[in-house]
Amino acid sequence: MTADNAEQIRSVATQLFARHGYEGVSLQAIAERVGVTKQTLLYHFPSKDVLRKAVLDQVFSHWRERLPQMLEAVTSGHGRFDALTRELVRFFETDADRARLLVRELLDNPDEMRRMLAENLRPWVLLVAQYVREGQRIGLIHADVDPEAYVLTVITLVLANVSTNGIVEGVLGDSGGSGVRAARERQQNELLRLTKAALFKR
Repeated sequence: MTADNAEQIRSVATQLFARHGYEGVSLQAIAERVGVTKQTLLYHFPSKDVLRKAVLDQVFSHWRERLPQMLEAVTSGHGRFDALTRELVRFFETDADRARLLVRELLDNPDEMRRMLAENLRPWVLLVAQYVREGQRIGLIHADVDPEAYVLTVITLVLANVSTNGIVEGVLGDSGGSGVRAARERQQNELLRLTKAALFKR
């Protein structure tokens, strides 16, 4: 029974929960994908709910580890708005199953996710909202923007954008290799354009 087994189980559970939902995945299916017995899985994670919590904790742990660099990108230089959105996209694109998992959990377990998001996203939301208010004060940003609601909307757009990667490329007419990368770049650029247009005065 090794820590590697536990990490593999958590990684596979993240993929399967993200793709099929918590209810759509059995512990036996996770164990088989990892190549361990169900008893080995239960040694590390005594129940499916304990495993689900470990998966979510790991997603948010990655978020907390990356947050200092992400906040630094936001607070330095003139391109801090682009840096903010690109860092957010990069965080989720590094492992798109994070985005898919969070979208599923938001729909399936809204009360618990409301609490977890409040605990983990609050520093990000407050800092960027402060930046928005400063921009409003100096006349750079539209006065009617609701700073906190705006930041949460951007996060939601990024989650939707990343979690649908691999699906919308066909709609855009791009498929395979460089076509997929080009489609993702087009999506990201449009996301930046929309979120900028809603924020900044001309």
